[in-house]
Amino acid sequence: MPDPALVHEGAVNGRATHVIAIGIGQYDHLPGGSGRLAKHHLELKQVSTPPASARAIASWFIEKFDCTDRPLASVSLVLSEKQPAPFTNVKTGTAYNSLPSGKMLEVREALRAWMRRAETDPDNAAVLYFCGHGLSAGVQNYYLLRDYGKDDEEPLLGAINFRNFLSGLSTKTPTFQFLLFDACRSENPVIDLNRDSGQSIFMADPAGRMGLPPHLRKVQQCPIFSTEDVALGRPNEPSLCAQAFIRVMNGAAARKDDPNANEWFVTTHGIDMHLSDFQNREASRGGRSQSADANSYAKFRLRRIGPRRPPVPVFVRVKDAARRARLKITAEPPNQPPVLISDPTRPDWQAMDEWVKELEVGNCIFKAVDINDPNQIETQQDVVAPSQLDVRF
Repeated sequence: MPDPALVHEGAVNGRATHVIAIGIGQYDHLPGGSGRLAKHHLELKQVSTPPASARAIASWFIEKFDCTDRPLASVSLVLSEKQPAPFTNVKTGTAYNSLPSGKMLEVREALRAWMRRAETDPDNAAVLYFCGHGLSAGVQNYYLLRDYGKDDEEPLLGAINFRNFLSGLSTKTPTFQFLLFDACRSENPVIDLNRDSGQSIFMADPAGRMGLPPHLRKVQQCPIFSTEDVALGRPNEPSLCAQAFIRVMNGAAARKDDPNANEWFVTTHGIDMHLSDFQNREASRGGRSQSADANSYAKFRLRRIGPRRPPVPVFVRVKDAARRARLKITAEPPNQPPVLISDPTRPDWQAMDEWVKELEVGNCIFKAVDINDPNQIETQQDVVAPSQLDVRF
């Protein structure tokens, strides 16, 4: 039976990467939903950030994930949004108009189809991104799906039980499992008193990984949480975590595992380390913070960038706001053409507090030229290196 969540598939011989992105923003039984209001609605609201985040994650993997160790084999997508809209595959141009809408039964089928694809090779990587409402009690988390609260006596039938979900996944064949939960972890007495409720999706089967080669016998599972408390985002835009995850996967978290080899990798421990950097960078603009958290995780390579140098975000700021409209700013990497950062003479120029450009790792010269007096040139030299670089004029 075709998987309605499948939005990208590639022919891969051998080990591969299989991705699922789930964004739950519309909740039928929470205030403002289309269904009967849940008895235990917990004053949770409708949100628009999760579907925007899941769309962005799916599009990035389809367009940018070029790992030669485990090439991209599939991407599936589940969206619960107020006004369903097509998802267009950025590579093929195919529009998907009937994606699963985020109810438990649909999510269960999408997750199981994702896992069936990932189980074709024990050396595969399985990647999950979830964004939506989350609740917590100690080390137990629940992730709410569209039909949370449909049953007043068992509202958590519409939620994923985190610990049981991970336990079931740990007995599945794909050895490398990366899971990013972009959701609040607010404590709630409903969760505290019902820690064994919710759905596990997968049975924990003690025979699930028997017979695998010795080097793949132990599952490498890495769950990371976007926050220890409240997950932040802006309406109809990808969340702080989704934006940060794309940045670190794109190269900001890249590292050389062997300094003598010209090989760059994005690793799970690099992701865990640098997610907080980028989330807090954005959150601090509103006087807040959001630090990622991982109780325990396996360290493995999630993306091989290869011998080419990874792109790293460079944040350029002009301290004096009055000077922003007078300075043409460029970056000059070695043996490459200059990269334009800001040019007030261009018709599409906009004054910004900060400009962001991705530049390859290496030495770089930054120049700020006064457009009214080209002889006034301010020059800085710095090294572009993971995870980021700040340049101030």
